[in-house]
Amino acid sequence: MTVAKPAPHGFLKTAKARHAEDAIGHSEGLVTVLRLTQADLRPAEDTLKIAKDLFAAQEYSKALAAARQAEAIAITLDERHSGYQKAARALRTTIEEMRRLGLHTEDLEAVLGRAEEKVLAGIWENRAFVPNYLEARVLLERANKDGRDLLDKATEASNQIFLAELATEALLDVSGPADPRAFADGAATDLESALHDATRELALGNVDGAIRIAKQIEATAGRRRSDYGEGVRVLKALESHLADLRGEGVATERVETQAETAASMLAKGLVDPGVAMARRLSEEAKGLGDTYRAATTGLVDAEILYAQLTREGFHSYEADTAIRDARKALREGSYARALEHLQRAHAAFVRRKNVRQTLAKAIEETRARVVQLQDAGLPFIPDVQELLGRAEREFRDGNFSGSSEDLRIATLLLGQGGKPDSSASERRA
Repeated sequence: MTVAKPAPHGFLKTAKARHAEDAIGHSEGLVTVLRLTQADLRPAEDTLKIAKDLFAAQEYSKALAAARQAEAIAITLDERHSGYQKAARALRTTIEEMRRLGLHTEDLEAVLGRAEEKVLAGIWENRAFVPNYLEARVLLERANKDGRDLLDKATEASNQIFLAELATEALLDVSGPADPRAFADGAATDLESALHDATRELALGNVDGAIRIAKQIEATAGRRRSDYGEGVRVLKALESHLADLRGEGVATERVETQAETAASMLAKGLVDPGVAMARRLSEEAKGLGDTYRAATTGLVDAEILYAQLTREGFHSYEADTAIRDARKALREGSYARALEHLQRAHAAFVRRKNVRQTLAKAIEETRARVVQLQDAGLPFIPDVQELLGRAEREFRDGNFSGSSEDLRIATLLLGQGGKPDSSASERRA
């Protein structure tokens, strides 16, 4: 250290001079070493010069304080410069990683420039104008955090896109399709287009959008691969089941034709509609045998019942037509429709039964009333008895309409309490 030697003086002043000289020498050595760090130490150098001037003026206490301040400034600037440089290196590393992923880095690069401007702008601190490393470092660290967050998300998006690509390839590698190219065109064309969309969104910085699209691709590809396998298994089981139904005499042509269509859809990669049709046909085939057996058994039962009713005098055009339509539907394989026709026939049977019961009850009630009035000496009782007897014979023969008509006239005669009218005479004739 080159410091002007003071003139002789007292012991106390000599001690102060020595302390000041040592402090100035220590600070000067520290500043010399710290210059190697490329930190801007000019504020420390300026303060050190002031300390030397004060020493030369024999202001030893002030020179000591200035030397210590120069040392503190140098250490502080070195620490802040080190933190600033570390933050700048971290941000540059983040920028390079983002570039490798194809992300835009213009905003982060601009922060580097603003940080340098912040350093040069400086700040007053403890009566010294120093480079503003502190605020510049904060600016860099904040930008680096934003960049790292984006980079982490971008890495996640990149990994998710990779998983989506693997899922799509696994879908295309599924075993079974006779024409893999045709299967790929149908099963993965939309997925490959979506992969391009995800990659574009990532390049544009829309990381969340890229992740969302990639996850949808992965889920769709996995589901289609699973559904394709299920569709093949369902159609194979359906083929075996239809063979069993054919052995029972069930008409399966309609289901077989649709099953071929479903198989064609799966082979062409139209997995979603293909597996949906396969599932539906499987459910239909399960109920087809039950419907066939119900229709055939129901037709036999209806024919037996109708024959019995016919022997009892029952004749119904509606029932006859319904049974005939049921036979035709059964031959055509429309078993559900056959059951509907059989329901019509049974409805006719029920109506016939209700009419029979009602008419039988009315005849019985009329007979009881005639018995009560038989000894009353009423002149129309013989006519009523004749009409009632004829109604009973017609009832036994199944002629319910004729029986009902005779019973109606007999009831009218009983109700009017007089002689029979001309209609009664005509019926008796």
